[in-house]
Order: sequence, then C-alpha cells, then structure tokens
Amino acid sequence: MKSDEIRKTFLKYFESKGHKILPSSSLIPKDPTVLLTLAGMLQFKPIFLGIEEPQHKKVATVQKCIRMNDLENVGKTSRHHTFFEMLGNFSFGDYFKTEAIEMAWELLTKVYGLPADRLVAAVYEKDDEAAEIWAKKIKLPIDRIYRLDEENNFWSAGPTGPCGPCSEIYYDYGTPCGRPNCNPACDCERFLEVWNLVFIEFDRQESGHLVPLPKKNIDTGMGLERIARLLQNVETNFDTDLFAPILKELPDPQNLPARVVADHVRAATYLLADGLRPGNEGRGYVLRRIIRRAVLFLKKLKLTEAYLSKLAEIVILINQAAYPELGRERKNILSILNYEEKAFSATLESGLKLLDKYRGAKILPGEEAFKLHDTYGFPIELTRELMAVDEAGFAKCMEEQRGRARQAGSFREKFDAAQLKNLGRTNFIGYDKFEAEAKITGMVPEENIVVLDKSPFYPEGGGQVGDTGILGENLVQDTYGEIGGLIGHKLDHADNLKVGQKVKVKIDLSKRAATSAHHTSTHLLQAALRRVLGPEVKQSGSLVAPDRLRFDYTSTRALTPAEIGQVEKIVNDSIKAALPVEIFETTMEEARKLGVLAFFEEKYGEKVRVVKIDEVSRELCGGCHVKNTKEIAFFKIVKEDALQAGVRRIEATAGSAAKVSTVFRGKNLKLTIDGLMQKHRLLQAQAGKQLEADIFEIDVEEIERLKRAVDAQDIENVNKFLEHLEGRREWLRDRNLTLEKEIGKLKEKQALERADDIAKDIKEIKGVRVLAVELAGFNIDNLRSLSDSLRQKIGSGILLLAGTAEGKVSFLVSVPDELTSKYHAGKLAKILAETCGGGGGGKANKAEAGGKDPSKVGEAFNQAIGSL
Repeated sequence: MKSDEIRKTFLKYFESKGHKILPSSSLIPKDPTVLLTLAGMLQFKPIFLGIEEPQHKKVATVQKCIRMNDLENVGKTSRHHTFFEMLGNFSFGDYFKTEAIEMAWELLTKVYGLPADRLVAAVYEKDDEAAEIWAKKIKLPIDRIYRLDEENNFWSAGPTGPCGPCSEIYYDYGTPCGRPNCNPACDCERFLEVWNLVFIEFDRQESGHLVPLPKKNIDTGMGLERIARLLQNVETNFDTDLFAPILKELPDPQNLPARVVADHVRAATYLLADGLRPGNEGRGYVLRRIIRRAVLFLKKLKLTEAYLSKLAEIVILINQAAYPELGRERKNILSILNYEEKAFSATLESGLKLLDKYRGAKILPGEEAFKLHDTYGFPIELTRELMAVDEAGFAKCMEEQRGRARQAGSFREKFDAAQLKNLGRTNFIGYDKFEAEAKITGMVPEENIVVLDKSPFYPEGGGQVGDTGILGENLVQDTYGEIGGLIGHKLDHADNLKVGQKVKVKIDLSKRAATSAHHTSTHLLQAALRRVLGPEVKQSGSLVAPDRLRFDYTSTRALTPAEIGQVEKIVNDSIKAALPVEIFETTMEEARKLGVLAFFEEKYGEKVRVVKIDEVSRELCGGCHVKNTKEIAFFKIVKEDALQAGVRRIEATAGSAAKVSTVFRGKNLKLTIDGLMQKHRLLQAQAGKQLEADIFEIDVEEIERLKRAVDAQDIENVNKFLEHLEGRREWLRDRNLTLEKEIGKLKEKQALERADDIAKDIKEIKGVRVLAVELAGFNIDNLRSLSDSLRQKIGSGILLLAGTAEGKVSFLVSVPDELTSKYHAGKLAKILAETCGGGGGGKANKAEAGGKDPSKVGEAFNQAIGSL
C-alpha cells in the first residue's frame, strides 16, 4: 500500500466512525512555548488544557511534525527522523479507552491487514482497565501485554495539569536483542512502535495527587513512515516510497550520510513550504541547522553544490498531491536551498581548515569551539560531529555571552520571563474604545511592567507595534502580550502604583491613527504585489509602525522600477477610491470560502477576524485599521531590496492628508533642513564665511503647494517635490560635513600655533611632570595631532588631553617609555573616561577613551592625577 493510500485509508476509516477530518496545521505553531509542531495533538493543546471548548467531539488528522531530539539518531537506526507524519484520532469527552483500543486494532488488522499474531501491546503498569480491555475485548494473550513504568507509559502536559496512562501497539519482529527480559521498553530493533494511544483522564495537583477529570480525552498518534514500512514489507523506514526515490539519487543509499541527507532534505522542504526561513535564532535556526547538517553529509558523499535543491524537487513531486503548498512554494524552496547550500559550503571549508590545526589533538579547546561558533558561524553541533569539544570551556564562553545579552534584555523578554501567566487574561477593548478605568492585577515593579484587568492598549503582535499612552499619572512606553491573553504595559516608572489600584488609561490616538493607516496600507500592498508578481507572493514578515511599514515577501527576484511604480499606482488608486474597510468575525471554514488569505498558516480558532477592503483584499488579521482607505491619503515605496535568499523587503510610508506635513516628510524635511540651516549658519560664522540663504531656503508657499498636491491626489507632483526637498537636504548635509572638517582643521592649526603656550601649563606633581589640558571643539583626531607636537615640547612627562565636542568628551593619555614602569596610560585613560560616564583604555605608553559628560572633565583630571 502506497503512502498516499495509507493516509486516505486512515482518514476515511475515522470519518466512517463519526470523526471530523481536519487538515494538518502548520509546522510553525502559534504556541510560543513550542519551537515547531512536534505532535499531532499540538493544535488541540488548548482543548486538553481546558482553555478552549472543542468545536467537534471527535476529530482525525494527518499532521506534519518536526522533532529535533532524535537528530543524532537519524540514519543510525531504522526508524528515527526529524520530519515525520503523525496519523491521529482524538476524542474530547466522547469515547474513551475501549473504543480507542477497538478502533486501532480493527484498522490495523482488518483494514490494513497486519498479522494480529505479530502485534503486542504495552500498558501503564497500574492501568488494569487497559490491560483488561486488551485481554478480554481484543483477546490478546497475556504474554503479549507488557506492563511498563511511568517513564515509558504515562503522559502529562507538565508538572501539573492534564495527564494519563498510555497504551502502545508494537510490531514484534520476533528476534530478541539479547538483553534479559527483552521488551518494548529496551528500545531495540525487535519492537517497532506503531501506534500510541493516550488516555487523558487525570488532573495532577501540585501535591502530586491525581484527580479524575470530569471529561476524559483521547489523543493517539501513528507514524506514517512506520506503518508504511510494515504495509510495504520493507526492512527500514528508509526503504519506503517516502524515502526510496530520494536515496536513489545518492551514492551508498544504505549508509549513514545518504540517510541523513534524505531525512534532512525532507524536513527542510516542508519547513520552507510552511513559510519558515533560515535564521540565526529560534525556529529559523532549527531550519538552518538542518540544512547545514545536510550540507556536511553531502560533503562526506563528495557531492557538488546545488544538490539539495535537486533532492527537494523529488520531495515536492512525490508529496504535493497530499500537501499542495509544496508545489505552490517550489520556486522559493529551491532558491533558498541553493543559496543556503552555497553560503554554508564556504563557511564549512573555512571551519574545516581551522579544525585541521587541531587534527592531532584529542579535544578542541572550548574557546576555539566558541570562536568557530561565534565569529565564523560554524555551528557547535557540527563541530561536535567532527571532533570532541571541551564542553565546560565552551559553556563558559556561551554563558558569558548570554550574560551580556541579558543585560540588554528587551521589555518583551523581561515580560515573558516574569511568570505572570497565572493572572489569566486581559480583556482587550481597544478596537473601539481608547480610554477606560481599569484595575491593576499584576506588576513586575523592578521592570515597571503593569498588567490590567482590561486595556485599550494594542499589544505588539502581528507585526504591529504596541500602543503608547497614559496610565494614571504614568506614561505607557510600550505594550506587549496577546489579545485573548495577558497584556503587559511598560511604564516610565511604577513606584506610585500597586496591585488592586484602579487607574484611568488612555492610548495615544494620533499614534494609533498613523499606525492603522500603515497597517491597512500593508494589506493593500500585499494585494498589489500579488497582482503584479502573481499569487505565489507570500508574506514572510512585517512591521507596522506610526511612521513607516516594512513588508517581507517571498520572491526570487527584485522588483523592476516599472513594477515599483505599478505597485504604488495600484495602492494609491485604492486609496483614492475611498474604499470601505470592513472588519467582521466568521468561521474558518466560511473564511476559506470567501478566499481570505492567512499566509502564516497559524492555528486559528473556529472564529476568525477578517479585514475586508472592498473587493481588493481579504485577510485574517487581529490588527488595527482605518475605516476607509481615504484616511491613508498617500502611499510611497521608499526602498526595495533582498532580505535573504528567496525573501525581499519593501519599506514604505503612508499617512493622512490632514497630517501631510508630518506623514509625508514635508514638515519633517523642513524641520531637518531648518536644523541643518541653523547649524550651517553657526559653522559658516565660525569659519568666517557668508551664508547664501536664498540657495536652499524653503518658504511657506512651497509647503502649501505640497498640501494642495496631496489633497488633489497629484502623486506625480508630490513625488517631485519630495525629491526636490530630499536633494536640498543632502546638499546641506554634504556642505555641513565639509564645513565641519574645515573648522576642525582650523582649530587644530590654531592649537598647534598655541602649543608653546599650552606646554607652559605643565606642572610637577608627586615628582612627575604632568600636563592636563581641556580643548573645546576638539575631537580625537585633533588631539592626536596636538599630542605629537606637545610631546616634543615637554619632553619627559605625562600628557592628559581632553577634547569636548557635540556633548561628548574624548581623552588622550601619553606616557613616555621611560615612565611606563611606574605609570600606565591605559589605566589613567580608564579613570578619566569612567569619571565622565564612558570607557576606554590602551597601551602603557598611549591610550584613548571617551566619555558622555564633558562637565566632569575637571573632576576626571583630579581623579587621574590623584592616582599617580
């Protein structure tokens, strides 16, 4: 029986038993606590935890899964994989143990036709009920029913919460492994686990006591690769029709390297099809690690570049009927695999050359392993596969790096780490209410984070930035969390607040309005891109802020200038048409019928939120939007470039005609130019030159003309005017840089001419000559030039020079060689810088440093001199 038929037979069987057939959820789960979908039950986890009510009492799925805990075993055994498919049936308070066991047995023996005398069962050692069902209902002999301990046959969602015993069905190949009492728990090749039936019947309390659940649930999982192995009567999973066509293209197909490559290319292909992209952290790094490991084993097979994409073509061909997304994403999958393989091949060569230096060593020093990992991008996992590593030394280096990262931890990270989840949910009211009275339900005082019972503040999510505003007498600087979950508010301070206190809250409406305009523009942009480039365009990420938007999308090539203009025109035509933006909730099934886009393929509830812009765009979205496209007024693409292989990025701006001077950068440009003009006048005066104001002065009449052009939707003239202003700004910037250099040189020349006078201020302190001088308007380059001249003039003595410019201070310390045994320039520079709120250092004879507070230069000199 072919794999495709096995899938269909499974689903058809359970449909005949009254189960609702649901599609596989994405490999990229909505659950933030899980990197990737690792089991068929993951999409139903909220139901098992009692957070959501089930829409159907009985369901069945064929679920795509990824597990990295078996990575090292891939290819070494006949059954371990990273990517696999899990066939599962689930009951939410409907049937229980008897029905689950009977249906599993009937499907395996009567429908699939496996020999009953080859099947054995394992039960939890204390589950007499399951053992009795196997013995009396199924008539399985007692010697083929194994009682195993809690580690093997008891499932739990965590230390507390839903849990229950398992019963597994194994295929017995009949050859004992040689261990005493060979049984399914010894993990040998005699027993192949085919199906796991989990009976969720208890709620584990903190005391450890098991309380029976009022509604008992069933969660089962059967690996497609394993059942295919039995039904196709082959020796290993790698001999099935899921792997054989891939291995046929590899040398030594039964050896470890070929099996690893075949497994990993399947995993990478499916992850890419679900929209994941290689990265350096989180889910993206899992994908990159799989690809890089495949490249390593390709090298062991002595295969050339671009081989992964060749194998991915086979994966797509044999599986796209069951998973159409593979065919839809074919171009992106192949492009990204080619790029990643080529990029890592160079890294691999560099890493192998560095490792060659330690070829004779028994162990690679931890510092070198960390250097390979951190500096050269050579994954530690691959280093371990090539030679032994000083793990303690490597762990120490990694922990030091994490410590540095923790010091700069973000609000989001600190909120996630605060363990406030037991507070329940914050009632988000911010779609139509922008102020309210709310009660503080939780706090993280040291981080100024507050949780409310209800909030109009939109939490950062779906690419949209978090709201800001006012909470009581405090400023809300950021908002993070989840609509339908907990929402945290980051404040400027929280020392005047306490849990239980009622406060008035209000969002920044102008920021929300500008953000909403950019969010709706993002939907219009996506619709326009799909019109210009085709329906294969798929969103890969976004940022929606009050001043800009960023949109990442799958594409293997850049937009041409003509296409950029076409996209802009389509979006601006929709804006000019004043289209209504309709937002409503419906069922997921009805949303699909409406052709709604849900590009991230998250696990959605039965009710979903749809944002519909006339007949132009329909998307699932939880973000904030304008009520009519006319509120956007204008849209302009600022930049389009490559983000990574197969992914492009567009940066754009949009906004309201009522705020044209702010949103369209007219006012921003004028303010910028006014600032540059003021600085320019000052610089010109310092340099003794005249200002030709009429060359780049901007008058009010020009700004008014810009406003009229926007109101009339005269996009061409708006663009020309903005380009005109941009050109003026660039001219000013270049001119100011030139003036700054000229003034710097002038000051340096003046200082050099005064070197004799400056040298006269040298003093003898504690038996050593010291010259400490502060020079206004001097940068570090000026100090270097001056120090050489002063050194010649003062001879043997310590130089302490400070230059103050643009609110900062630079230090240069010079100690002659004959004094370095007593005085260290680097240590003196450190004292100077730290006194002024900065840092730095250097050699014993010369050092440089910087500080943030020029007002403390005198104090810094006193501290440094006092240390002599």
